[in-house]
Amino acid sequence: MFKRAGRGHEDGGIAGTPPGGAAIQCPACPNFDRNVPKNWASLPFRFLYGLTVCLDANFRLVNKFTRSTTQTDPNLTDGRAYMAPREDFEAYLCETDKRVAEERSTCSRFGALFLADKKGGKGLRTTGIAGCFCARHEFVMPLGLATLRFGERFNVMDYVLCGALSYVKAASVTVSYDVACQYCKKLPDRLRKIRMGRVVWAGAQRFFELASVGAVNYVVPKFHLYAHKVWCQIRLAFLWLRGTGLTDGETPERVWSGANPAAPALREMGPGGMSDMMDDMAGSWNWQKTCGIADSLIQRMDRALDEGTTQTGIFTEFTEALEYQDARRVQAERERIALWEACNQLKTSDRCCPYYVVQQRQTIKQITLLTKLDRKATAQATATDGEYSSNELANFLLRGLRIEDERDRISSKYQLDGGPTSEAISRTNAINALALEINRFRQDQERVMPSTYAALTPEQRDVERDTALTVDLYMPSSPPSGDQSLTTQAARAIEAKLRFAAMGDERENLQQQLRLKGCLYRFRRANIRGQRASTRALSTQEAIEGEIQRAADAYRRHRVKYAALEGPGKWQDEMRELLDSDCRPLGDRMIEQMDKMSEYNAKKYLTFRKGGETSGDTHHQVSWIWYNTNLDSGSHMSAELMVEWSKCRARAIHWVEEVRLLDAEMQRVLDFNDSVALDWDRRKTPTLKSALGVGQPSWARDAAYFDGLRAYASKQAHIRRAQAAKWREQFAQYRKDAERFLAVHTSEGLSIEPLTMLSPEEVKDMMMRTSRRKVKLAKAKRARRVVTDEGELIHKEDLEEDTADERDVSEPLPPSVGVVKKGKKGKKGGKGGKGGKGKTGADMNEQAAVATG
Repeated sequence: MFKRAGRGHEDGGIAGTPPGGAAIQCPACPNFDRNVPKNWASLPFRFLYGLTVCLDANFRLVNKFTRSTTQTDPNLTDGRAYMAPREDFEAYLCETDKRVAEERSTCSRFGALFLADKKGGKGLRTTGIAGCFCARHEFVMPLGLATLRFGERFNVMDYVLCGALSYVKAASVTVSYDVACQYCKKLPDRLRKIRMGRVVWAGAQRFFELASVGAVNYVVPKFHLYAHKVWCQIRLAFLWLRGTGLTDGETPERVWSGANPAAPALREMGPGGMSDMMDDMAGSWNWQKTCGIADSLIQRMDRALDEGTTQTGIFTEFTEALEYQDARRVQAERERIALWEACNQLKTSDRCCPYYVVQQRQTIKQITLLTKLDRKATAQATATDGEYSSNELANFLLRGLRIEDERDRISSKYQLDGGPTSEAISRTNAINALALEINRFRQDQERVMPSTYAALTPEQRDVERDTALTVDLYMPSSPPSGDQSLTTQAARAIEAKLRFAAMGDERENLQQQLRLKGCLYRFRRANIRGQRASTRALSTQEAIEGEIQRAADAYRRHRVKYAALEGPGKWQDEMRELLDSDCRPLGDRMIEQMDKMSEYNAKKYLTFRKGGETSGDTHHQVSWIWYNTNLDSGSHMSAELMVEWSKCRARAIHWVEEVRLLDAEMQRVLDFNDSVALDWDRRKTPTLKSALGVGQPSWARDAAYFDGLRAYASKQAHIRRAQAAKWREQFAQYRKDAERFLAVHTSEGLSIEPLTMLSPEEVKDMMMRTSRRKVKLAKAKRARRVVTDEGELIHKEDLEEDTADERDVSEPLPPSVGVVKKGKKGKKGGKGGKGGKGKTGADMNEQAAVATG
């Protein structure tokens, strides 16, 4: 570790290593001293020079109390790499633990908050490990690990964050944490109390330097986000934060998965051995990531170019359709998004967020809740229509709506006759339950609507199972023989309110099912191959089609009843008649067009939205269900539609950002290696210094020692330059593809006609490479799941071990290399065999790095 860090060539040797100085740093992250242009401040796209870090804790990596102490088992690295220095960290905890107090959470109760003030586990010296990581490339940050003494307390997380920030030389920092909504509240106050002289004091000052110019952001990892409240989801999401690309923030989970197998060994170690092993594992992990950084960036670039083309094409089609309808509204929405991004979102109302709609109208669920708040009044009602409260009438009519929904469900789910025996039994049980519910409804109708009940025939009062699916419930909208005198005006008004709310709910349900239909089609088009998978996808599509039909029928039923109650009026402009042609998702014209094309032309159409065949009217009308046609609102496009457009825009922007970020990262890893190689060249110079330290031989007096130092420095410089040369060759075509992609896509995510920006030859080559990329990605997805002869389902990663001996030695080995498989010799570990011992992954990766030359 220290040799690779060059400590044998620097003043002071190992003892003079600064805190975190022996850590392997991420070559792709921005570093002003190594891989960022000197004039970066005057260049566009400032987000390219920002860093995203992740915080998390692991409660599996515990350490038991043993007879070993810090005197009998000292720490050999002691804060010079990844783990926090022991004495400084313990002094910091003594200062801050007194100020730790449980803060009441205003969001979801995650384990990080619930366990923060728990006492240490019985018999445990440490209860876990806190970590700080590079979010995009999964590197452990220098000084980014520390032990937990109790739970996941914020003061420990502050220490690892500031330890990492002391090595950050970037224009901005985004902090990802699963409880960021609580963590960021008093973070500046806690960091101000860090005493000068602490190892992490410099990192705290770096935080305030960035915060003073608004260059610190907070986000919640994508997987954890949906456990948070809406307030967090619209302010702390990666997707709504510009400049993060496709970063998901779940890096800690992937790093911990690589460290967890060592948990049993760490549990039994002494304090020094445990800390040293964590440093060794983090160093090995970072070196493997360094050797594999080129393959990782290439794979991500492949995916970004492919999916980015699709997402930007969808957004462009969507935008063209909306601008044709109302260009001013689209421009106003752009200005609203810009205002939201520029303001302090933590102190801004939800109504200002362009990615969220504050519900204005009452839904059926809200009305149901309101009717349950006055149970006492309904219990004291008498037996006449006028003496019943509005709440009991609403409860009674809501039961009727539920019965109508259940009838529709039974009719759509089961065949009326025939079918398997099990299905016939289920159908019979469902109809019997429905008939029983209708009879209970009739008993309540006798109390609540006695005039209506008196006009019913004996067959209509006592419903049999044969008529349960067809009998009329005779609610106020449809009294017997159409006699309006049998119902009260209050009952009619309440049913009208319920029917209008139900219409809105069913329209929203229809929109949701249509979105699912569009997403499923695109997924099936891009991923599904083969009869078996296609059959499964078709079954899912049929289920969604059934839900679409059910929502449409329910909307039409409620609309007919509402019309009977209210008659014609302005409400018909908002709740229009629903035709079958209206039930199509956004961008459905594009889907229909691709259905008519060959596979090749469909891919070309998705890529460039042009081809030998066209879709006819480019500016087609979007179905009315996606618009708000309420004349009182003065807006023809609904807020829900503009939220969908804003989200679609954000997705397209992030795919374009991802391509731009990956292109910059490819350049940065090359510049980083060149910079490190220059450092090793400098260390080869004998005039750099006259002595290595106290008691160490002088270069001038010991020629053999000097030759050894110079040889090792030459070796390390050669490794870095060889890596850079190979990576430069690997990146060349992908960076060229990225340049073409960025030439035909705006920073807003809109696609531009390629022929207006590129030559015909470049367009032809671009289309050919796009086609090849899609085939390559499709094969990779199919290869990830393989069924063995015994019917066992395994993943491609398991098969890679069996083909490791066929890998080119010049390729960096994955982290899985070094695992010895029982019963197999000559693979991964050299001699191996059952119980054999082979080379570690770090050793083999260093050999692979040397072989790149």
